[in-house]
Amino acid sequence: MKLAKKITVAIYAALFVFSMVLPWTAAQAATLTTPRDYLSRVAENLTTGEVHQAFFTTATAVSGGAGANSVILIFPDADDGKWCATAGTDLVATGIANPTGGTESATTLPGSLTAKCVKGTGASSFDTITVEAVNDLSTTTKYGVQISDGSTGKLGTPANTTTGLITITTNNGSTDVDTAQTAIDIIANDQVSVSATVPPSITFTLSANSINLGTLSTGAVANSTHTARTVTNAANGYVTYVYSDGNLRNGSNTIAATTGTLSAGTAGYGIATTDTGQTISNDAACGSAPYTVTSLTTSQQSIAGAASGPVDETSTICYAAAIASDTVAGAYGQTVTFVTVGLF
Repeated sequence: MKLAKKITVAIYAALFVFSMVLPWTAAQAATLTTPRDYLSRVAENLTTGEVHQAFFTTATAVSGGAGANSVILIFPDADDGKWCATAGTDLVATGIANPTGGTESATTLPGSLTAKCVKGTGASSFDTITVEAVNDLSTTTKYGVQISDGSTGKLGTPANTTTGLITITTNNGSTDVDTAQTAIDIIANDQVSVSATVPPSITFTLSANSINLGTLSTGAVANSTHTARTVTNAANGYVTYVYSDGNLRNGSNTIAATTGTLSAGTAGYGIATTDTGQTISNDAACGSAPYTVTSLTTSQQSIAGAASGPVDETSTICYAAAIASDTVAGAYGQTVTFVTVGLF
C-alpha cells in the first residue's frame, strides 16, 4: 500500500514537471483592435436598407488560403431576427478603405467576397452576418468591408433596448482566429425633420411713367419705348397685363387703335413687346420698321410673362403712332396701366 502511494506521488510529480517543460498550447482567439461598425441608420426596428461598414485590425494572420477565410459579425442574443431582418445568402459585400464620409485608411478586405445573414433562434443562437470568400489576411493590418442588402437577404435593426454589442471575428475556414466587440447605440428615431419657409416676393419696375411720341407727321411712324422688369421667386413665373383708359385721343378726336403693321401716312396707333407668347404682339425690332402693334383696349391683355420661376426678366414695351393728312390737329393723350402678378 505504501509502495502504491509512492508510485502515485511520483507520477503526479512527473506530470507537473512535464507540464512546466511543455506548457498548455490550446489555441485561443487573439483580440482584434480598432473594431468598428459604421451603420447607415441607427433607428430602431428597420427591416431593410441597413448598411454595415465594418473595420478591424488583425492581431494574427488569417491563412486559410485564397477565398477560404471569412469575417463574421455576431449580434446580441436578444435581437434574433432583427439585425438579419430577412435571411439570405445574397448580401452584397465590398472591400472598402474608408467609411462613407469618414477616414479609416484601411486595406480593402481582399477576395471575391460573398455575404449571407442568418437569424438567431432563441437563447445562445445569434443573428449573424458572414462575409465569405475572403483571401488571406496579414497580421496587424486594418481591413474594411461594406455589407448591404441583397435581393433576398435584408438587414435591419432591433429595438432601442438592445445592448448594442457587436462581435467581429476572423476565421480561417475552420477556426476562429481573432475577435473583438464594438458597441452601437440604437435609438428610437435617428432623423431630424428640418423645415423652413421662404416668403413669396415680387418686384415690378417700369423704367418710365411717361411716353412722348413727339410731333407726329404723315412722313414717318413715331415711336418710343420703356422697359418693364419683373423679379419674383414664384415657382410658376409671372404675368404682366396692360390696359388703357380709352383711345389715344384729343376730346372726341382719336387716332385709330390698330392691330397690325403701321405705315407712314395712314393713321394708327398701338403697342408691342419684345416678350414672346403674349396677347400684345411681339416686335423683336422694337423701335424700328416694320412697326407691328396691337391695339390697346380697356380690358387687360398680357404683355410680358414667364411660365416658370424664379425669374428676373426685363421686356421692352414699344409704342408707335402714325397719322394721315386728315388727322385732326391737337394734343392727344391716353393713360396706360400695367399690372403684374406672381404665379406662386
